[in-house]
Amino acid sequence: MATVICSFRLAALVIPLIALSGSARAQIDLFDPVWATMTQQSGGDSPGCRGCHIAPQPSFGPWFGDTREDVLSYFVNGPGSQLVTGCRQSSLAEALGLIDGVQPFMPRDAPLDGRFWRDDPVAGLTELTDLGNWLDTFCF
Repeated sequence: MATVICSFRLAALVIPLIALSGSARAQIDLFDPVWATMTQQSGGDSPGCRGCHIAPQPSFGPWFGDTREDVLSYFVNGPGSQLVTGCRQSSLAEALGLIDGVQPFMPRDAPLDGRFWRDDPVAGLTELTDLGNWLDTFCF
């Protein structure tokens, strides 16, 4: 009888912990930090896409949309899905410099100001890590 009571007490402790860990994990949206990098105004020392790819109307290159929902839909359900196919080896990963040994690149005729995405622990930048974590969600 003591074993049964002990098992119930253990279950009463463990089940809420499992539920809490699942709900905490579900609240993390891996696109949020990518969106934060993308929506920096392009130019200068910015890796942002706002103004060219993210704008009310197309300005340069593929147009991702203007809102978070539009841009996410572009990559998940729209023509941008081809850019994320392959996850960490995708065209988007290659262009932004996530693939080791492959130099990042901008398309021909792209504006020359701005910078590529990077990780820089000193500056607190995790742009490529964030991109890779989000791209991992496409490889289930």
